Amino acid sequence: MTEIFKIIVVFIIIYFAFSFIFQKDVWIGFYYPDETDLTQNTQSPELKSLDECRNWVNSQVYLFNPSGYGYDYECGKNCKFDKNYQLYICEETLN
Repeated sequence: MTEIFKIIVVFIIIYFAFSFIFQKDVWIGFYYPDETDLTQNTQSPELKSLDECRNWVNSQVYLFNPSGYGYDYECGKNCKFDKNYQLYICEETLN
C-alpha cells in the first residue's frame, strides 16, 4: 500500500512540475483611445504573444485613432484581476 502511495505522490509532483515549467504566457492588451484619459480603455481577449498583442493594438488604432496620434496602450503578461483594487496586476507590462 505504501508503494502505491509513493507512486501517486511522485506522479503528482511530476504533473505540477511539468505544468509549471511548460506554462504558456498569456497576454492582455489595454488600449486607451485618449492618452489624456486613461480611465477609458478597451481590453483585448487573451492573446498568445507580445506580437499578437501589438497587432491587436494596431487594429484598435485603425478603428479609433486612424490619424495614429493621441492614444496609448499596454500589453500585460500573465495578468490577474485584483478584486480589492479593481484592476489588473501583471507580471510584466510592455508597449
